[in-house]
Parts: sequence; C-alpha cells; structure tokens
Amino acid sequence: MTSRIVVFRAAALGVAAVQLALAARSGAEEFWLTAFLAWGGARLVARAGADEKPAFAAQMAGALLLAASLWELATAHEYRTGHRLAPLAGGLGLLLFAGGFNWVRANGRTLVLLCLPMIHPPPLAVREALDTSRATAILSAAFLRLQGVSVERRGTLLVLPDSSLAVAGACSGINQIFELLALAVLAAVILEVKPRRAAWLAGSAVADGLAVNAVRIAILAVLADRGQIQLFELWHQGAPSLLVSAAATAVWGALSLLVLRSGGDAPSGSATSAIAP
Repeated sequence: MTSRIVVFRAAALGVAAVQLALAARSGAEEFWLTAFLAWGGARLVARAGADEKPAFAAQMAGALLLAASLWELATAHEYRTGHRLAPLAGGLGLLLFAGGFNWVRANGRTLVLLCLPMIHPPPLAVREALDTSRATAILSAAFLRLQGVSVERRGTLLVLPDSSLAVAGACSGINQIFELLALAVLAAVILEVKPRRAAWLAGSAVADGLAVNAVRIAILAVLADRGQIQLFELWHQGAPSLLVSAAATAVWGALSLLVLRSGGDAPSGSATSAIAP
C-alpha cells in the first residue's frame, strides 16, 4: 500500500509538471499559479484507498481523463475555459488508474484542491454577477474622507476637487477577492480546520480583498487629482501594482495565522503564498 501511494505521488508530480509546462504557453499567469498551488496541495493530502486492484474499466476511464487533460492544454495555445478542468481531470484520472473508485472516495480533499483553478481567476460570468464596483467605491470614498480628502461619490464615480475616477469592473477587487478565497480553501483543506474556522477564512478573505483594493483605489484617486499621472499609471497597471496583491495576502495570512493558532488549528511554520493579480 505504501509503495502504491509513493508511486501515485511521483506520477502526480510528473503530470503536474507536464500540465504546468503546457499551461505556461498560454500566458495566463493567474491560472498557472493557481494550478501550481492546486497540484502542490493535492499531492500533499493525497492518500491511499482500499488495498485492492482497480477494475479495468476504472483504469481505462482514468487513462482517458488523464489524456484529455493533457490534450486540452497541449492543443490550446491561449487560455480558455477548458483549462480550468485540466488539473481536476488529470488528478481524477490518476486516482482512477491507481486505485479505482475506492481511491477516488478516499481523496475528496485532493479533488477539492484540484478544483481551485475553477475559483481563480474568476470566470467572466462570476465577475459580472458579483460586481463589487459599488462596494469598492463606497469604501474608497470612506477612506478618502478619513484622510480629510474632499470627495463625492456618484454611484461608482469618485469626484474629487480637480478630477474624477470611475471604479470599473476590472478595478472592483473581484480578482483579489477570489485569489484570497482560493488560498482560504487551500489552507482549510490542508490544515483540516473545523467548519467555523473555514467559514472565518473565507469571510476574512472577502473582507480583506475588498478593503485592500479600496485603499488602492483611494490612493489612485489622490494621485489622479494631484496630476501625478506617471505614478497613477505605475500603480494602476505597472509592476508596483503587484505589491497590492502581496500586501493583501500578507495581511490576510497574518490574521489567519493568529486566529488559527489561537484555536489550535494551525501548525507552526504555516505559510501563505501570493498569486499575482
């Protein structure tokens, strides 16, 4: 049994490496990093099921799923929706091939982690349905007023003395929120936290992502009002904008570590990882 799970984990490492190499060609950094975390976590929590030889049909189904996942990534040179299913299909295929349906039933946590690419980056339909532009504008206006900046909010438009800034969907913070939600799922599954702690991880991820992005929008509004366009563009779409994602992850990670340790859910040396926006 021990040798089978060792072989499975080695095979999972190989499949993950091939999938990530193929996915890198699409240029979708967010998907690549999420898939990397998904495979890393899945390999960590994978375990052997019942010690019996899998049925031939299960092995064939597993081989087909695995081949389909690689084919999807190999034939698409640009990121598309099917990419999201590739890690799950590959992992499910490996489980079926190695141990049949018994191994699938024993590895629910593994399969949940391989679903992370379905969470982040958020699909277009989700972005449209859960548009947080108005909430971001409300928080940004509140932060500006706290700093003594004169601002009027008209829907998602922030009106300052010498300029105005519209909070569009791309700047609503939805990407940041789903990035942290993916990390919350990763932490909850790996640490096997209680449902109440898992709910706190998810809720705090949403709150942190929304708040940090609102601070970013407030800063951008001030830069635009002062006519500092170069700095505005730099922090809007330039390399420094990646620091916002890192800051949000660091804040959420630190708070989560404190909360989980206070409840005895987190081991020492727990760490968080950032996904570039």
